[in-house]
Amino acid sequence: HLKSDVKFDFMSVSSYSGVESKTLVVRQDIKEDIRGKNVLIVEDILDTGKVLICDELENSLHESVISQVTLLDKEEGRVFDMKADYSGFKIPNAFVVGYGLDFNERYRQLPYIGILKEDCYKK
Repeated sequence: HLKSDVKFDFMSVSSYSGVESKTLVVRQDIKEDIRGKNVLIVEDILDTGKVLICDELENSLHESVISQVTLLDKEEGRVFDMKADYSGFKIPNAFVVGYGLDFNERYRQLPYIGILKEDCYKK
């Protein structure tokens, strides 16, 4: 329940293509001009931190006040030194699926978050 004037925009950035990739794919960029504004970045999972340093996002956030919230915080998998301002749950360094998270478009529909067995994605 928000009582202030809020605008929503969406960006879809991924470093996964079944398994983690070295490159980022920007599937959808933001449309709003957010320079100089208060911005809350909402993440499903914060693991490597790579998504938050992508060029498109950094360019858009110039002179903005940034806060970040994530449902899942995988600190053990962090490559870049960053922390979410708010996080729901700390999780181990494992590949998780369910509750919207997927592996090759599978398991997204699970009503819980579970750890995918390594033999499912390391073939």
